Amino acid sequence: MFRIRFYTPAGNEEISVMKNIFVTVASVIFLFGCSNTSTTHYTDGEIFGLSSPIILIGDTTRIIQSDYFTTPVVIDSIVSDDTSLQVNYIDDYIFIVSNKAVQPISNLTVYTEGIPYSFLVKGNHNKAASYQIEKTLLPYTQVSIKGEFNNWTSEILQQNSKYFLLYHNLKPGKYQYKLVADGKEISDPSNPNKISNGMGGVNNVLEVKGPSKDKLPTLGTASFNQTEICISSENTNGIYAYWNNFRIQVKEEGDTFKLLIPPFAMYESRSHIRVFGYNHLAASNDLLIPLDKGTVINNPGKLNNNDWHKSIMYFMMVDRFVNGDKTNDEPVNDTAILAKAQYYGGDIRGITKKIESGYFQDLGVNTIWVSPITQNPTNAWGQFNDPDTKFSGYHGYWPITSTTVDYRLGSPADVKEMLQVAHNNGLSVLLDYVANHVHEQHAVYQKHKDWVTPLYFPDGTMNTENWDNHRLTTWFDTFLPTLNLMDQKVTDFMVDSALYWVTEYDFDGFRHDATKHIPNNFWRTLNKKVKKVSQEKGKYIYQIGETYGSHELINSYIGSGLLDAQFDFNMYDNALPVFATENESMMRLGEALEASLSTYGYHHLMGNITGNQDKPRFMSYADGTLNFDTPWMEYKRMGWKQNIMIQDSIAYRKMAMFNAFNMTIPGIPIIYYGDEIGMAGAGDPDNRRMMRFENLKKEEVALQKEITKIIQIRNENIALLYGDFTIVENTEKTLTYTRKYFDNEVTVSFDKSKWHYKIHKTENP
Repeated sequence: MFRIRFYTPAGNEEISVMKNIFVTVASVIFLFGCSNTSTTHYTDGEIFGLSSPIILIGDTTRIIQSDYFTTPVVIDSIVSDDTSLQVNYIDDYIFIVSNKAVQPISNLTVYTEGIPYSFLVKGNHNKAASYQIEKTLLPYTQVSIKGEFNNWTSEILQQNSKYFLLYHNLKPGKYQYKLVADGKEISDPSNPNKISNGMGGVNNVLEVKGPSKDKLPTLGTASFNQTEICISSENTNGIYAYWNNFRIQVKEEGDTFKLLIPPFAMYESRSHIRVFGYNHLAASNDLLIPLDKGTVINNPGKLNNNDWHKSIMYFMMVDRFVNGDKTNDEPVNDTAILAKAQYYGGDIRGITKKIESGYFQDLGVNTIWVSPITQNPTNAWGQFNDPDTKFSGYHGYWPITSTTVDYRLGSPADVKEMLQVAHNNGLSVLLDYVANHVHEQHAVYQKHKDWVTPLYFPDGTMNTENWDNHRLTTWFDTFLPTLNLMDQKVTDFMVDSALYWVTEYDFDGFRHDATKHIPNNFWRTLNKKVKKVSQEKGKYIYQIGETYGSHELINSYIGSGLLDAQFDFNMYDNALPVFATENESMMRLGEALEASLSTYGYHHLMGNITGNQDKPRFMSYADGTLNFDTPWMEYKRMGWKQNIMIQDSIAYRKMAMFNAFNMTIPGIPIIYYGDEIGMAGAGDPDNRRMMRFENLKKEEVALQKEITKIIQIRNENIALLYGDFTIVENTEKTLTYTRKYFDNEVTVSFDKSKWHYKIHKTENP
């Protein structure tokens, strides 16, 4: 029998869970005690992994129980400790009705078969924000606005006799936007606050003020022993603490909170303590503390690859990395394809050889992400003008099957060998998976033409590249049908195709292409099945998505039942000009950090990139070859028509700074192949040159050594994985922040006036 003390809504009440908790803990011991794999995540009865906080949206928030519980459960009761909330449940849904009196955070306890599962609830504290502009400044019939606050979809402004008007409820922060006047995009003539959009234009910026920073609540890790954890705080009225998905006892002593580590934590090889604080104004930062059999982990050497917070990822396009087997080289036999759009010969065996040579291990990364390896067409498709060229499917994003390895990249045996060699060398491997669309040669399209969204609108216009206004139906091109994944039978087909790669081939996770163009029923179906495979394999299969859009849109795909993370493109879009150019303020970077952390939390698993296959190379911005006033399509033409090389060696210093930043902020740092040596390149496909390993310039060798050293610092300091995060100073030219995890504290500072950075470990007594 176990008698366990939990915090319940009524207060510090001792409840007996006896048999249920015994079965839960015993199941955990049985599940992982017989496995050779040490796991980060676990099964708390009916919940797999750490449940994501519930975020209240509008007046009524609908929660899908099966997002959290792995099997259907019978709910005994649900209790909230926020009396302003009304909670009801029916079938698979929990409904929370809120009002303006909602607390910044609260706790929701769901009792099922006597077990009290606890969930943090984040209140909606958006502020009423209004926008108005005098009609005399806009002599147009109709004016719309689109921006980060409405996912860049045009919203018609209201009118009165004098003004164009808009009303929104927004959380504090800064929002980029554009006006659309009689169908034409224009800048706001009344707002001088502008920022580069990175595509040859500028956006205006609207700011919604929040509480003063000196009044916000903050938490920190203070100390620990075998039974207790001490949490420091400022401006904090109270905290909520959880072990796994159960609320635990808290004792308040002035500005310090003491948490008792549950004694039954000793039965799990990995569990976690999570802490959230609040005052009457806002929620605090959150804390995440990993435990090894009930003992606080204070040494990063005790973490393993299933602790995804320690992941450092490296992304390569298979065809452009290493040619390990020349017998499968087969460019498309069509002279309409210029050389840069052809297959180069990189393959899966090439990746295996680089693993065996120790390349990734020497660099310090522990995760690699490979571009799609499914069969692509063997002929030419698409068209680019000036210069005129068609394209091959070397990149992998035009699948004609979803479960067959492209023979030009290798064989099924090659894939299995790569995975085995990777795992033997301590590397996890993610596969890029394409679910949104198929190539028209794909069997699913040939057999089921009714399984795709319409290519034409009712008025006869074509639905291609409508990324925002028709994001769930738009086609990428006329030969790439978008699957109607809102149809469950289509979703089931593509989900089963994805699962094939983690069952037959044992990949460790997915990078999902075009996430925002896929409806959530697909992600929920996939997540349920991936959780089941994770449980069977005794490891956590990580999933990261690709969405360009607002923080809110990106975050809408993350959480229990959906994805683990997405790429933080908003962070990248701000960091890119800050680190690449002289004049962009470091304050922009600090503001972007705060916006990211307030959205995704302080211990998120978002991907922080230096570049990717869709963006011009950072180095070519940093050396002045490219500028941010260039129209997007012109970047591509430059790549075709110019032999772009590094023009100024200062770019190497800037790239080192960018990597130092990504390696020391919360999230998973991701290196785009070639960025570790500072490869140049304009738009696609010039940013996808063949990787170089030989005859490197001295600056390239030096950069690679410096990035290796930065990675080593990250790997040796647990504060850079699980630490608190505090901005100490932020000016036009400087940014300084600290990461602290108990007695491990690291200070990171950047100075643009000297293109200098410093990562300094503080030795605490």
